[in-house]
Amino acid sequence: RGYEERRLLFGAEKTAIGKQAAELIPNNCSVFLNIGTTTEQVAKALTAHSDLTVISNNINVIQIFLNAHLRELVLVGGAVRQSDGAIVGNQAVEFIGRYKADFAVIGASSLDSDGSVLDFDDREVAVARAIIRNARNKILVTDISKFESDAPVRICDVAELDYVITDAPPPDNFCAAAEAANTTII
Repeated sequence: RGYEERRLLFGAEKTAIGKQAAELIPNNCSVFLNIGTTTEQVAKALTAHSDLTVISNNINVIQIFLNAHLRELVLVGGAVRQSDGAIVGNQAVEFIGRYKADFAVIGASSLDSDGSVLDFDDREVAVARAIIRNARNKILVTDISKFESDAPVRICDVAELDYVITDAPPPDNFCAAAEAANTTII
């Protein structure tokens, strides 16, 4: 499915997930937001915050924050994937490595019941891994349909996350893996 088409799927759920994620993020901190239609909903919910430093590889997120009351808005440098406005690849990974953010908010294309967080594009995954590596608190935002999709490239394991915010209870195996790692599912 195309990015615009995915943006329309589960709209109410993604909005609710975005608001829930924004509640975990205080004013006056720094946050990474990566590519994804759900991370865009987090961005919309965060526009009411103040004094954030927002770092993103998603030109759609940058647009959302243009008129917000931020301390700083940072667009990650690199090659733009024209299908969705993601900045991906080695330049983006190196750029992200210059920062250490208080929060990372990432999305994913697929979740496996064993706790794997997955995507399709290894260039996008490299950026998501860099974001996770360079953040103190890690939040995955995803609707429950991602358990029905199979993507081959591993971003991380649920154990590497602090929070998973979704719209319905995940499969039991996923919940057990999260609980064993002290990852909170909301």
